[in-house]
Amino acid sequence: MLYVGVWAGGANTADLTRDKAALATALVRERLRDTLEPVRTQGEYLARTIIASDIDPVDDRRFVELAGGALSATPQVLAIVFIRPSTEPTDSQEIRIYREADGRIASTYVTTKDPELIATGTRSMAMPGAHWADIAWVDEIKQPVLSLRVPVRKDGQLRGLLIAVVTVGGLSQSLKAVADDYGLTPFVLVDRTLVLAHPNLASGFGNRDRGHPLPTIAEIGDAVMAGIWTGSDFIDQRRSRSLLKGEGHLREIGYQTYVYAYREVEDYGAAWLVGTVQPEHTLDAAIDRIIRAVAVGLTILAVSLVLTFLFGRWMTGKLRELANTAVSVKQFDFAGAPHVGRSRLRELDDTATAFNSMIDGLRWFESYAPRSLVRRLIRAGGERGVESIQREVTVMFTDIAGFTTLSETMGAAEVADFLNEHFALVDKVIDAEQGTVDKHLGDGVMAFWGAPETQDDHTERACRAALKIRDTVEAQNRDRAAFGLPKINVRIGIHCGAVTVGNIGAASRLSYTIVGDPVNTASRLCELAKQVVPDGRDVVILLGDAAASRVAPAFALLPFGTHVLRGRQADTEVFQLLKCLDAAPVAALAPSPAAE
Repeated sequence: MLYVGVWAGGANTADLTRDKAALATALVRERLRDTLEPVRTQGEYLARTIIASDIDPVDDRRFVELAGGALSATPQVLAIVFIRPSTEPTDSQEIRIYREADGRIASTYVTTKDPELIATGTRSMAMPGAHWADIAWVDEIKQPVLSLRVPVRKDGQLRGLLIAVVTVGGLSQSLKAVADDYGLTPFVLVDRTLVLAHPNLASGFGNRDRGHPLPTIAEIGDAVMAGIWTGSDFIDQRRSRSLLKGEGHLREIGYQTYVYAYREVEDYGAAWLVGTVQPEHTLDAAIDRIIRAVAVGLTILAVSLVLTFLFGRWMTGKLRELANTAVSVKQFDFAGAPHVGRSRLRELDDTATAFNSMIDGLRWFESYAPRSLVRRLIRAGGERGVESIQREVTVMFTDIAGFTTLSETMGAAEVADFLNEHFALVDKVIDAEQGTVDKHLGDGVMAFWGAPETQDDHTERACRAALKIRDTVEAQNRDRAAFGLPKINVRIGIHCGAVTVGNIGAASRLSYTIVGDPVNTASRLCELAKQVVPDGRDVVILLGDAAASRVAPAFALLPFGTHVLRGRQADTEVFQLLKCLDAAPVAALAPSPAAE
C-alpha cells in the first residue's frame, strides 16, 4: 500500500502540475473571452438594431446614440465604425464613433480613398456573418488593433459593414492581472514568434509601426519567453511528452527548467497560441515532499505492522468468541452457546452484551417455540413458509388415560416433573420422525406431519412415531413397575386429510398450526380409545379409515369396528395399529370386547 501510495502520489503530482498549467492556460483563454466576447455581443446587437429600426447609420443621428451606449458598455472598444457600400470603387463613406483621450464620445464622417482599406472592407462585407479580422495598424493612434466586422444585411441586401475596434494593449493589461494573482507568466503569440499580449506589454511598447505592428518574443524583455523555441535535449523531450501530453514542453533557460503550456485558439481570426510559463521547481518541491513522505511512511509502516499484529491477535480472540457463539445459535444450540466476554472497546463490548442478551432471550424462546419447527420454517423459505395454505397432512393426538386419578396422588411439583419427562420423551420421538409438535394439551400432545415441509410419506412417519411412543412408554412402565409406581396408559389417535396450515391467531400472538376436520377426527379417535379400551393396556393406537388406507400395505392393522365419533353424524371406520411389517415382530393386541 505504501508503494501504491507513493506511485499514486507521483502520478497525482504530475497530473496536478499538468492540470495547473492547463487551468492557467484556460484562465488566460477566459480572460481573452471576457475581453472580446462582449465586443461580439454588442456588435451583433447594433447590427440587429440597425435592421429592426431601419436606420441609415451614416445619415441617422440615432446610430450615434446607439454606438455611444455600446462604447460605454464595453470600455475595451476604442471605436465603432459603419461603412456604407459605395457605388464608386475608389472611395467609401463611413461614420466613426470613438472615445477621445478624456473619455468623451465623439463622432465624425469620413470618405475613405485608401485602396487597401476599401479592399479590406469589401472582403469583409462579402463574409456571411460576424468575424474577427487580422491585426491591423492604425496610424491615428499609433497602435495595432483587433476589429470585429459584422456585415449588415436586410432582406438579403447589403446595408453596410459594422466594425468594432479593440486596442491590443488592453489584452496585455488583462494578462498582467493574471500574472500578479497566480505567479505565472501568461502570453498570447501570433505565428509563434510575434507577441500579441504579455504582462511586459501592459504599459505599452514603442518602436512599432505599420510594417512592425507586433514585437517579437526577443523584443519584449523576457529571456524566458525568448527561449521558448530554442533547442532541447532528449531528456527534456521525453519529460515534455510525459508531463504535458503534447500541450507544451520543457526548456532549460539559465540552469533553470521552465514549463511552457499552451494551446491554439482560432476564435479571433488568425490562429493564436495562448499559454503560460512557470518554473519547474514547483514540481521539484512536490517531489521532495513525496520523498519525505516515503521516509515517514516507512517508519509508520514498521510501527503499524507490530501494533497491528498485536492488536490483531487480541481482536481475533474476541471475534473467535463471537464466531463460536454464532455457530451455536446457527445450530439452535442455545443451551450450549457460551457467553461472550466483556471488552474495553465500546463497540466490541456492546456487541458482546447484545450477543449475551440475545442468547438469554433465545433460551427462553426455545422453551416456547420448538427448534425443529423453526428449522423447518426456515428451510421452507422464510415468509413463504408461514402463508396459510391447503395441505394434505397427518394429525396425531396423544393422551394419558386416567391422568386425573394419577395426579391426585402427587404434589404440584411432582405433576409438573412427571409431565415434563413424559412430553420430553414423546417430543423426541416425534422430532426423530420429522414431525411438528403443535401444542401440549394438558397431559396430551398434538402433532402433525406434512407441513411446513412437504412429506409424501407423512402418514407412515406418524405411524412409526406412534409405535416408537408405544415402545418408549412400555419401557418406561417396566421401570416404574420396578419402583412400585403405577404404569402410564397412553391413547393415540391418528387421522389424515386436507387442512389449512399457517400462522393463525391475533397479530400480537400467532401460532403455526393447522385447522380442519382431520384435526377434530384425530382428537375424537384419541378420545374413543380412552372410552372403549380398558386402562390395563399400556398404549392403544387408533387410525381413521383415510390414514389406514394410506399405510395398509406396510403396517399391520386390526379392524376396530365402525363408530360415530363425538360431534359427527356419519360413521367412521376405525383401525388399530399393531406393528410395522418391516420392523421386528410386535405382540398382537387382542381386540377389546367393545370392538368384538
